[in-house]
Amino acid sequence: MDGTPRRIDPATDRAAAAHLLGCSPAQVGYCPRCQGLSRRYGPGAEVICRVCRAAEASSADGPAR
Repeated sequence: MDGTPRRIDPATDRAAAAHLLGCSPAQVGYCPRCQGLSRRYGPGAEVICRVCRAAEASSADGPAR
């Protein structure tokens, strides 16, 4: 893999998503921006998913020259 975060499809089984995210299935929820699955609840929870955070960070860097 190239290290780029990938969106976890909302149709993915919660147990499988939890395994990918390193949390319990009860902590898995939907990203409010892309509706992909993310670690949404509990310790280490994040408001938006890794993919949306990465996109936000790259857009904050400004246009490429």
